[in-house]
Amino acid sequence: MAFIGRAGSADLRSVTHPVLRTFTSIVLVALVATLFITTARGQSLQRLTITQLTLASDTTTPHLEVPFHLIVTAHVRERISELDNLDLPILAELELLGDEHTLVPQGGGTTYRETITVVAHHSGAITIAPVTLDAIDARDGKAKRYSSNSLTVHVAGLSAVAVTVDAWQGIRAFFAGLVKVVLLLVGIGAVIFVIAALIRRRPPPAPLVTLAPAIPVVRDPKAALREALATLRREPTRAGAMRARSIVRRMVGASDAETLADVLRRPLAADPSLRDLLRALERAGFTHDADLGVAVAAAIAQLEHMTR
Repeated sequence: MAFIGRAGSADLRSVTHPVLRTFTSIVLVALVATLFITTARGQSLQRLTITQLTLASDTTTPHLEVPFHLIVTAHVRERISELDNLDLPILAELELLGDEHTLVPQGGGTTYRETITVVAHHSGAITIAPVTLDAIDARDGKAKRYSSNSLTVHVAGLSAVAVTVDAWQGIRAFFAGLVKVVLLLVGIGAVIFVIAALIRRRPPPAPLVTLAPAIPVVRDPKAALREALATLRREPTRAGAMRARSIVRRMVGASDAETLADVLRRPLAADPSLRDLLRALERAGFTHDADLGVAVAAAIAQLEHMTR
């Protein structure tokens, strides 16, 4: 019986050791594969400084079966010829009709814009997931996933099913309305009676005073320029340049999200000195750190010239 027990232990070891060796090999292979995939992914990503990634639409209330456009905008500080690893959301509730994209060198970097033509086949709210961009952050060398905003559009119009449902609801509402007409007439009569009673008891009206029409106050453009100059003198940094940029953009009716090319096309930005100032502030806001001091000084000089 003792001999049988030793044989059982030997058999157990002979089975256990190959199983352990096989499990260890599988774990090592999985670790090596994971390391290889991570390294390959990091090597394939672009090294970028991303300053803007947005998802917008040319209308927030598109119509049923009428094409409209989704617009993806990204801005990087580097000059690039292609933007890789930009992933668009799955458009499960929209039909994709086509897309086109452009890369425009601008403001010491590059602006990427992709226009996607889509059409909705049902009405109501449609939420579109954010756009994502995988890249190595040039500031710290780490691989990151950047995400834009999500977007919700409200499609106007009725589908065929909705029209049928609404027809039945309309019929029911018609018959129900017949019942409500009498109640409505009685209610109107009661309101008229109450109003008449209140008028009889109301004191005499006060004399009518006519006020002069309000005169709209238009802000002097020089005041805005002086505000931008004071801001940049007080804080000659990238953040100060961005605040001054926002002040000057509001002068011409532009927002911070618009590209410089879009701002320069505005009628209020036709003055050559103002166009030079817009370019100088764009440079100060997005240039590299080594050029920041020179760019801020150039913007301050242009502001001083325009406020004399």
